[in-house]
Amino acid sequence: MKDIAMTRFLTTRLFVLTLLLYTSAFLFAQEDVPTHKVLILTGGHDFDVKEFYEMFDALSGIAYDKAELPKEMDLLAPGLEKKYDAIVSYDMNNFPITDAQRANFDKLMQAGMPLIVFHHSIGGYKDWLKYREIAGGAYLFENLEADGKTWPPSDYKHDVEMKIAIADKNHPITKGVNDFEILDEAYKDVYVRPDVHVLLTTDNPLATKQVAWVHRYADSPVFTIMLGHDKHAFANESLQKLIKQGIDWLVAENEKK
Repeated sequence: MKDIAMTRFLTTRLFVLTLLLYTSAFLFAQEDVPTHKVLILTGGHDFDVKEFYEMFDALSGIAYDKAELPKEMDLLAPGLEKKYDAIVSYDMNNFPITDAQRANFDKLMQAGMPLIVFHHSIGGYKDWLKYREIAGGAYLFENLEADGKTWPPSDYKHDVEMKIAIADKNHPITKGVNDFEILDEAYKDVYVRPDVHVLLTTDNPLATKQVAWVHRYADSPVFTIMLGHDKHAFANESLQKLIKQGIDWLVAENEKK
């Protein structure tokens, strides 16, 4: 009986020690994953709120706060780059903003605030030409004279099946992402600056060829992606990976300074 009791005792101790070992390893692994803190901007456009934030909740290593524009426009000012690793702009802010707010937003970008221009945010600030430089392009509400040609007003169509091609397979944002299909809103005749680095394209005639790109505005890395209209797009694993790796790239680029 003593041998049985001793065996049970040793087995129990071994189980507890093993459990502690695995728990410690798990906690260490969790702590070892860097967390990027982002500020998500919304406002000016309806969206599938629940599914949108569920997508961000599922992204490992990403923590976020929310801000609604134009109500919290004054947040976009120098100093914000010390509180957040990046901004995810999912707003379509075409409300009147003051000259001071425009200047502060520009100064924030000059200070090196990494930015994702996500989907309908490409149509924001339509009366502020500087935003086209920040985003690397613009959804147009009227004709635009630029780059030696006339650009017509942009157009959109919901629920379009688009084939997306990876234009740069070696970029950190597209790493591990293959060509994919997505049900999404298509933007056509969007103005895209000629000096951006294109990451994604589509051959769908209802959409602008360039779907996503990166560039630098002053000291800030910028990732612009026109996908991401609703819950169908948010559930797309390729889009999820692009957003996660987009944030990671922005932070890494900013750390190179």
